[in-house]
Amino acid sequence: MNAIPRFCAICFALGLAFATAGPAQADEPGAGMVTLTPEPQVKPKPGKHLEEPPVYGVYYDRREPSFYTGFAPRSQDPDRVHLQIGRGNQLRITLALSDEAIAGYARDLFYRYQTYKTLIGKKRVVLTQNTAFEDFEETIEEIDLEDLVEDEEEEDLSPSELRERNLELMERLNPDRIFRIEMPTDEVVRRWAANVTAEDRKAMSRDRELELVNRMLPTRLWVARMSAKQKRGLRELVEATPEPSGLDAAGVEALRPHFLAFFETMSKGLYPEQDGSLRFVEFTAIHPIGTFNDYTEFKGKKIPLYPTPGRRALTTHQRTHTVDHIPTKVAYSYFPWIPYMHVGDALHNSFHTLWWPMPADGPEFLPAAWQEIDRGSRDGKPYENLFLLSRGPMSSGCTHVNGGHISELRQVMPSDTEKLYEIDAFLNRSYDYDVFDIDGDFEPEVMGVKYYIAYSLRNKRPNRLRVRNERHAFYKWLYAGSQIRFDDTDRVSFAEVQDGRFVERTAKKGRVYRDIPLYEAEYQPERIQFYKPRQIAFVRELRKVALEHPFDGVPPAVAAPE
Repeated sequence: MNAIPRFCAICFALGLAFATAGPAQADEPGAGMVTLTPEPQVKPKPGKHLEEPPVYGVYYDRREPSFYTGFAPRSQDPDRVHLQIGRGNQLRITLALSDEAIAGYARDLFYRYQTYKTLIGKKRVVLTQNTAFEDFEETIEEIDLEDLVEDEEEEDLSPSELRERNLELMERLNPDRIFRIEMPTDEVVRRWAANVTAEDRKAMSRDRELELVNRMLPTRLWVARMSAKQKRGLRELVEATPEPSGLDAAGVEALRPHFLAFFETMSKGLYPEQDGSLRFVEFTAIHPIGTFNDYTEFKGKKIPLYPTPGRRALTTHQRTHTVDHIPTKVAYSYFPWIPYMHVGDALHNSFHTLWWPMPADGPEFLPAAWQEIDRGSRDGKPYENLFLLSRGPMSSGCTHVNGGHISELRQVMPSDTEKLYEIDAFLNRSYDYDVFDIDGDFEPEVMGVKYYIAYSLRNKRPNRLRVRNERHAFYKWLYAGSQIRFDDTDRVSFAEVQDGRFVERTAKKGRVYRDIPLYEAEYQPERIQFYKPRQIAFVRELRKVALEHPFDGVPPAVAAPE
């Protein structure tokens, strides 16, 4: 921060101090009362300034590399990673956690901590700017992680006890993001069978085949193409399905083994059946995003435009020839840049973070409370800059994700770069919501996140708010044309929405839902630690650290679980 704004801020603070102290009295005996009249405090103006406290974004001084200091689990299996963008400008990341990922969670977390600690001790990593690592370490010590992963401690636990201990740890460190799903198998079978029509028994189009398959576990199966063998399997299942009049308990029981056999194939075994229920555990994160800097119309209202919908496979950067790209331009601060689409011979659409400068005392819409933040500052001084995402139109075609959240995105995906190419990102059309049964109660909800900041750029600088930074006003703007409603408890619902579906690589209109609630995920604090610049290969490898992918020169002190 330059000297003039800091001096003004100090003067402003002194003015407030005098104002709250009451009239000042002269020191000389018999002197009259002297009243200081400070300039009136500038109050944030609705629609002009941010009205919420400064708990969003990442404050920083310089653009430097960083590593992740959060607690999200990692899936080494790309089939278990689902990325979805729906209307409302948010990215949903859902991991269907394997038994191996759960069993190894504590050891994997400890090895990541051990790696950071070793590299810092050897001065291969020199911490700068903030103290996120110290916060991370404090939590590691608070939960006694080293004791938890001792061989004797874990050897005394049965597989089921180890699973339960690690799930409880995961839930403690990732509140409201770990979901233990139990869906009664017979209810799953009955609901699917009720969708089978007389026409399905005669013939099915390609679209209808995909619809029926994905309805085996709605909002979780995203099959976009089927082999001839799979189509035969579906026809056989349809033939085995009783007429509606036969869907009593006996009919469902007779259908169950046929359903589960085909379901196992189409779901890749991600959702196992046990003791009469589909039982599985998911990690779900929902983060705000910025999208293409334009609008489209929906029912006569302007909504953010998504210009490149479809099922997009993560792909290479055309210059570095890797999906695990990190830009050499310092403007991107060494954050991950994950392409999902080539544009011509040199450009890309990708997940990446913000590039424009935002001085903490710069944009008009940042009130005084946002401008002097020293929370977690390594030198105790206020930070000079801020990474703050705009949830709305902003990019030239890419998907903007704030720094801490894109770091978490790379954390949850497989360490092995080659496995990233097996992950698809599902980008809905502009009008189509991400509808998801997040807790497995058969009651799907529209996915959303508690983040109400959208602003424009002018001359490559943050300019002004697009809409008031207030929940009701923001939602009416973001969800324009969708008959959004607030009930007596202020819960949000929609009279009618539609989700998306995918045929091959094409995004299409999906199912219509009526009177459906909005699920509002909490905004996740962005947990990253800055350090002195190193070569890009070093920065990239540090983000891959796991028991299955140890960092060069840092052997695990604990072995990977069998």
